Amino acid sequence: MNFDAVMNELRKVIRGKDDVLLKMLLCIIADGHIIMEDIPGTGKTTIAKTFSKVLGLESKRLQFTSDVMPSDITGYITYDKQTGQNRFVAGPIFGANIFLADEINRASSKSQAALLEVMEERQATISGNAVKVENPFCVIGTMNPYVSPIFGISVLPQSQLDRFMIALSVGYADREGEKNMMKDRNMVDPLENVRAVTSKQEILQVREDVKKIYVDDAIYDYIIELAHKTRNHEKIQVGISPRSELIITRLAKTKAYFVGRGYVVPEDIESIFIDSCIHRITLKSQELTIISDERKNILTEILNTTKKPKLLKKA
Repeated sequence: MNFDAVMNELRKVIRGKDDVLLKMLLCIIADGHIIMEDIPGTGKTTIAKTFSKVLGLESKRLQFTSDVMPSDITGYITYDKQTGQNRFVAGPIFGANIFLADEINRASSKSQAALLEVMEERQATISGNAVKVENPFCVIGTMNPYVSPIFGISVLPQSQLDRFMIALSVGYADREGEKNMMKDRNMVDPLENVRAVTSKQEILQVREDVKKIYVDDAIYDYIIELAHKTRNHEKIQVGISPRSELIITRLAKTKAYFVGRGYVVPEDIESIFIDSCIHRITLKSQELTIISDERKNILTEILNTTKKPKLLKKA
């Protein structure tokens, strides 16, 4: 896969957000899901559409509201009078490689939970039958942290947040970026000029290649030490889980592959640690958002006070 070509195509639509684009790309390649917490209008939906087009993938979107039912997500069985047989009506998660769950925190807990099996097992159970989703399959969930109580908000439980590999915030562009955005969209939608530079098959092959990236024992010890510090920090009530350690390893291996290295170094861990952990910790102080300065500062402190290993062996 030509990573430079992928990034160049993404930049045609999303300007000044290379860090966010890179982390999203790493997550998709690492077979993970993405949660994005931002106010409306910062480009979350546009980013999802751009990724699907550049990577040669199919995308679908569902606007989550308080009246969305689990069957609106996974589909349902109905009786067909013409054939006299039951017929499966597929939900939007089927036929999609990238599924955009827009404003997922506006849906009920029951509807949010309908995504749990799909995200973890890559299948949905419909009337007792397991139906597989596409491969690759990535859920991009968006959350508006400032939803009015009038419209209702259902905070995602930790069990569901833990299914997301990384949590990101796009944020506002700088002044130059906003100016370029308005110019780009003055005459034509830049998405029309984006082309696919890779394919499903190539993404699946890269995943196999990433598995071969070498991880030294010192790197495993480093990840474990970081995890234990989150579990024993005075401001953290619940630290990251063993699943998080596996996810950090997968992302670090993908980052090493991205830069053309056959082994993981501590800097790979540092580059993805905060984004892969910020939504997995529970602070003792009450918060409405999962991406906050307090969380970032705590995780940054843990990184800065943990000794990086010196690798004696590189494969």
